[in-house]
Amino acid sequence: MSIQIKSLACPQCGAGQCAKVDGTPNLYACKNCGAEFVLSDNNAPKEMRVIHSMDAGQFDSLKNLKYIALAIAGAALLVLVLPMIWSAIARFKPAQPDLGRLQASTVYEAPAGQFNVVRVMEKDDGRNDLYQILVNSLDSGKKQGEPQQLSYLRTTLSQDPQLAHFSDGSVYLVMNAQKLLRLDPASAQFVSIDTELINRHTSQLGTGISKIELAGDDKPDAFIVTNNSGERYYVFWLSGQILPLAALFLDFHKRPFASYTETQKHFDFAELTGASISTANAVSPSLLVSYAQKVRKDEYQKLPALSLIASGEDTVKALPEDYLPLGSDWVVGKKTLQESGVTQLTLVSPVESRYRGKVLAQNAQRVLIVFNTTPVTDQGRVLQLLDLTTGQPVWSRNIEQLPQITRGGSYLSADALASGFYLRSDAMTPTLLLSNAGEVLHDFSPKRD
Repeated sequence: MSIQIKSLACPQCGAGQCAKVDGTPNLYACKNCGAEFVLSDNNAPKEMRVIHSMDAGQFDSLKNLKYIALAIAGAALLVLVLPMIWSAIARFKPAQPDLGRLQASTVYEAPAGQFNVVRVMEKDDGRNDLYQILVNSLDSGKKQGEPQQLSYLRTTLSQDPQLAHFSDGSVYLVMNAQKLLRLDPASAQFVSIDTELINRHTSQLGTGISKIELAGDDKPDAFIVTNNSGERYYVFWLSGQILPLAALFLDFHKRPFASYTETQKHFDFAELTGASISTANAVSPSLLVSYAQKVRKDEYQKLPALSLIASGEDTVKALPEDYLPLGSDWVVGKKTLQESGVTQLTLVSPVESRYRGKVLAQNAQRVLIVFNTTPVTDQGRVLQLLDLTTGQPVWSRNIEQLPQITRGGSYLSADALASGFYLRSDAMTPTLLLSNAGEVLHDFSPKRD
């Protein structure tokens, strides 16, 4: 007996638009949602069997939902497991060696044209100062020579290491004021020259050496050496000369400069003196000057300390023949120039007062200077590269424009290279490598986020 149905509702969507499907007994299909179902009744409770059908798009959609669910579960698992994996890796990862504190550094140009950086690192074991001398390529960081180890018993006389570039391009290292070394560029190793130093000057240093130190900016290419008898000498390494400290002044000023035919050009900040000069904040103003100094091959140099006097001062008016005019407002003592072999002294434009000025370094093309535009310590600090020939700036920046430089630029130092300058904010803080055009070739400051 067939089922008699007057009104049939779809069990899937509830729509009353169902029709019998031909060819299959008791099979109906919903015209609204497409669901198919079978009805049967043999004096028994009605049994409905719903057959869902879907197209390929609907099936792919369900598969994608399955994959998304799996991806979410995988991501959640990674969040839980990843920290444990990193922790396990960290336990087996070799620790970075503790090199200690950076005590001194410089950069030099290798024969192949690359820049190498020298670092002197210090650690201590409670009783001794332990040093490592490291030489690496600046670009790649590749080791250029085997690290060198030095150790000194710590005392109240212990000194920081000192690195210096001499005018012939050689690099020297003074360790603990006791040991003198010179860089061998071929091996990227520092070689002791203590014995060579003593053998050069046996009569003065034959008793042994108790202290070695750099001589200062006004005495290029020189050391101050104290022998074991307590006698102190200037050792001018490149010229091979040695003089007691007390004898230097007279020895230098008796030179026959009039017969010298060669000169070297220099720049300096000449202090302004006289009763009319205002020294606000106890800082004397200065003017930037250039000059040529007479030199002779195989003789040491000593740079002069220059000062200018206002032309209106009473002492100038009383003895005008003792002074050389420099512009309309300033004069300089003739005797100072003659005794130092100085000629061609000129004011560098713009002629304006500067404060705390210093010539940091000079190479064959450029001069690196730093100065304040006001007498206030933390205002108007300027770093400039000057053309050696004209004295005019080729690059200039306020210190505030160079965040790599710390401590307001008050303790800047620099080493001259053939193609640029290596700057330190202080003796232990490497800062920048600048080209002769003022381009930043390398920034040594810690990386900022």
